[in-house]
Amino acid sequence: MVKFAFDNIKISGISSVVPSKELCLLDDKNLYNGDEKRINRVVKSSGFLKRRITEPNVMTSDLCLQAAEDLIKNLKIQKREIDALLFLSYTPDYLMPATSYVLHNKLGLSENCICMDIPQACSGYILGLYQASMMLNAGCKNVLLLVGDSFSKFSDMFKNNTAPVFGDAGSATLIKYDKDAEKMYFNINSNGKDFDALICENGGFRNPVKKNDFYENEDYTYNSRMDGGRIFDFTMENVAPNIEGLLEFAGMKVDDIDKFVFHQANKFILENIARKLDISPETISTETLTNYGNQCGASIPCTISNVYSKEVSTQNVRCLLSGFGVGLSWASAIVNLDNIYCSKLNEYKGVSNE
Repeated sequence: MVKFAFDNIKISGISSVVPSKELCLLDDKNLYNGDEKRINRVVKSSGFLKRRITEPNVMTSDLCLQAAEDLIKNLKIQKREIDALLFLSYTPDYLMPATSYVLHNKLGLSENCICMDIPQACSGYILGLYQASMMLNAGCKNVLLLVGDSFSKFSDMFKNNTAPVFGDAGSATLIKYDKDAEKMYFNINSNGKDFDALICENGGFRNPVKKNDFYENEDYTYNSRMDGGRIFDFTMENVAPNIEGLLEFAGMKVDDIDKFVFHQANKFILENIARKLDISPETISTETLTNYGNQCGASIPCTISNVYSKEVSTQNVRCLLSGFGVGLSWASAIVNLDNIYCSKLNEYKGVSNE
């Protein structure tokens, strides 16, 4: 386990955005060939019921852009004060250039700003906070972290029932240098030998687009697949020890944490992690996954917006955040959300570039 502690880092605000289009698993007649009993079993065991998906012309960057504009407006920060923009996603606008440069332009940020794309999903929010913390301790004053995904773009994940529960979302977090901030702790792990447990194999340069790689309706065959058994075993073996190691490193116990905010993988997984940590399953929110789906890297900020917005906006709340999945990767952090600006979970309405 690789553990880190950072001084001088404060999260100032979080804003989260979801598409307006909603799908319900119970209404999907194509799911599991219309087997209603199987669908009901999946809903009961996993906790998934509804998800939000983007329209074809709406990208992850559009969701993150609206979240960023909301954050900048409500924090009343000058755009020239943003020293770095980080975009973490597996659904960028282009192969080249990095989507962070596209967003830099749309946001109207200063030329004195670092732009960086980091391809990450389920643990992406924690890794983004870690990257921002390093940059702030190296001289930056404000880092804008944009995390989101539109996994509905991987159309064949839904055609073959590989993942009928992913929901699209985007988020923006402003992290600033603050010499009076409480210490932030991280524990980050990686396991590349299981890289293919969740993979979209086609579309990159190893397996480039070919004319025969399309369905009859012209959707591209990404050859997306998920080995649910391996993913489940991975989470059961690794996530709880990672969190226990982080608490030990920080000199804390479970009772020192006000809120546990886990990646919204599914209800069964989260309840099992809670039991391993001797945390009451009722204290682990699964409301976001039930109503919005598995939002990949955005699920942690979206859960904070959806469930804990009022508390973190009015109190100092010590949170343990944990993300795990694609890579395979797993990462946890202890952060204080102290009277920050935190939006509710806003719906995407399109963004003005004024």
